[in-house]
Amino acid sequence: METLLGLLLLTFFLALGLGAPDWIAESVWFVFLALLGIGALFYILNRFALFRRVRFADTELNKRFGWRFPRFWNRSRKYAVTRRPGAFSAGLVEWGLNLVIVALFPATFAIVIAGIYVETNWLSMAMILGAPAIGLALLFRLLTASQKARRHRKRLTAPDAENALQEDDRPPVLLLRSFRIDEANADQAIPGDIPITFEEFIVSPLTGYGPVIAIGRPTEELPPLGAHREYVAVDWQGRVNELLGLAQIIVVILDNTPGLQWELEQLRDLGLWGKILLVVQSDDLNDLGALGWGGIDMSLGSDEAATLTKREVLALVFGVAGKPYYIIGPRRNAEYYRDAIRLGSKYIRDAMLPT
Repeated sequence: METLLGLLLLTFFLALGLGAPDWIAESVWFVFLALLGIGALFYILNRFALFRRVRFADTELNKRFGWRFPRFWNRSRKYAVTRRPGAFSAGLVEWGLNLVIVALFPATFAIVIAGIYVETNWLSMAMILGAPAIGLALLFRLLTASQKARRHRKRLTAPDAENALQEDDRPPVLLLRSFRIDEANADQAIPGDIPITFEEFIVSPLTGYGPVIAIGRPTEELPPLGAHREYVAVDWQGRVNELLGLAQIIVVILDNTPGLQWELEQLRDLGLWGKILLVVQSDDLNDLGALGWGGIDMSLGSDEAATLTKREVLALVFGVAGKPYYIIGPRRNAEYYRDAIRLGSKYIRDAMLPT
């Protein structure tokens, strides 16, 4: 899309510079503006209407938890940052890139104006046509570099779990996953070269409920963006058991690693069905039956199975005695997963409210 817009803009300047008929330049400009408008429209529809396609497979639950206009004003809190070595220099790099981006616009304009007064025809044409094209290409690269610098600075200053739990009196949201999920990119979620992780997408709807906590990988130098990390040197299993009792919502990204399987067994043995929001990344629902939760096996043989074969299972929540309720969507991508998390967390929160 960026390349197409750049080519259209270059064609527009070429049409003006070469003295082409006015209708050609006007047509190119119209197509350029139309593509910008269509892109903006699809973005708005994606942000505000896409979630309506994610729903419970259970009809009765859809009547109770049908989508309404999403609440973007859920109470999110800012916690004291944890300044790690290199945070100041990372901030300088980010600000420097932003200043270059701001300076790029007047510099490009000045080169175009200067090209008008150059007497050499080929040099004048190169300055008038080349400056906008090169400036646009540089702009996209600089924007990507600025975003990467911002994300690196945020990792260097990300609040740790201890500060978040001390500053926020709300029960935490606990994220359980295998460590290999930490760097998993959200495929096709964000255009360009910015590596948004899957964890960031599923954590964002949860921040309004309380601090989102996860046990960090002991060997990592910087915490990934997403949940606040707590690093446990010894007896991580004991700390997980403590957090299981404190958490109001327990989000589990399903995987088959030994550590995560132990955590799933604890959830099953403690009977914490009402707190669990299980995120399913595999297309094979047999992985769910491998957990040993009979309710899942039974539901797969029910009338629900016909619906599940036509839709992707994105997440599960659980009712009384571990009865699973499936949250489904047209396909698997980061936006649909985020909406599934939003729907599942709303179900858990409402189920836990006193009647």
